[in-house]
Amino acid sequence: MRGRLLVLHHPPVVTEASKWDQGQTLAVRHQLRGTLDRVAAALGDRPAGRPLLDLAFAGHAHCLEALRVGATGHGDAQIPWLICGGSGYSLRRQRRQGPVLLEGPPGAERELARSRLFLGRSGRGSGLRRSYSALRVDVAAGTPLRLTLTPLVAERAGGQWRCYRLPPFAP
Repeated sequence: MRGRLLVLHHPPVVTEASKWDQGQTLAVRHQLRGTLDRVAAALGDRPAGRPLLDLAFAGHAHCLEALRVGATGHGDAQIPWLICGGSGYSLRRQRRQGPVLLEGPPGAERELARSRLFLGRSGRGSGLRRSYSALRVDVAAGTPLRLTLTPLVAERAGGQWRCYRLPPFAP
């Protein structure tokens, strides 16, 4: 097998302000984690450091975001996620708490996931920026699966449109 990809509508991890702690997000996380735990148990040992999935895609949140799940001790550990919802209506901001999602009881929280890229709405007043986005995915030949992701952005700021690509990155 060359690689494993997963595509969902609702993301289990996201730092977009209106979705990160939404009931649907938490329910998807809970259900998916249980499923991935069962898959990991059925597959047995994997190469060291390789997550169960090479990349997971979701939408629903109104942003483009790249995150990686931390060392959760579950089947979801180290999975890179791309949230591709940055071309929809009413782009949203990243949550005030920032790019790191925590889980667990107060005082014993651990890092669930960390965002490394967030594009959506930012700034205020005359500095307001709306970064609409798409994603180019390039697949290299060979095994294991090697992907290169290039965010494509059309940004409205100060009444003007500007189009650009962000530097490519691996998930």
